Amino acid sequence: MMGMGIGTGGATKRHTSANLPIVVGLVAAMLLFTACFEDPLEPGEREPAPPFDLPLLDGGHVELSAQRGKIVVLDFWATWCAPCEVQMPVLETLWKEAGGDELIILGISVDTDPASEVEQWVKERGFSYPIAIGDQELAMDFGVIGFPSLIIIDPDGRIFTRHTGVWSRPEIEEVLEQVRRAPSSPGPASAPSSAPDSVSASETEAASL
Repeated sequence: MMGMGIGTGGATKRHTSANLPIVVGLVAAMLLFTACFEDPLEPGEREPAPPFDLPLLDGGHVELSAQRGKIVVLDFWATWCAPCEVQMPVLETLWKEAGGDELIILGISVDTDPASEVEQWVKERGFSYPIAIGDQELAMDFGVIGFPSLIIIDPDGRIFTRHTGVWSRPEIEEVLEQVRRAPSSPGPASAPSSAPDSVSASETEAASL
């Protein structure tokens, strides 16, 4: 399992050879901390997912509230995150084989580079599942502590679990089956008061994101 801590991407710093062991040690410690972190939530603990309305790389917008009644897998990632590139083919296969009316897979890039550069990066690797442009502030609203982070949202719009680090296809499918078997969360899901209101622009169904 691999993962990268939040705030580690983008800038590249030069280090002297004397500092290299320290840097390597810090990176190793960071990866050890984030590699296998999972935060499963009991039904009464599942908080409503923060709302969002985000631009998609291929045009249009995606609004989380429009996906109610479906299981949503969010993948917070960045082009500078090597473990993210390991995770994405797993999601691509899952999207092609199981994505649609019941299951939504949405990548959310936290890159600060222009969207056109992110889009080119995605095209070069042949990923076709929906990818939106977000930011680290949104990632933190979802409790993300490193990348990649997968957030699974139940059909009631509540966060079922969080996972930091690369997740295998069988592991993801096991959790998806748990979501399907789980009883509905009590009461309608509503966004936390601290979360920004979603923009009710063009609502987009995931199958045509």
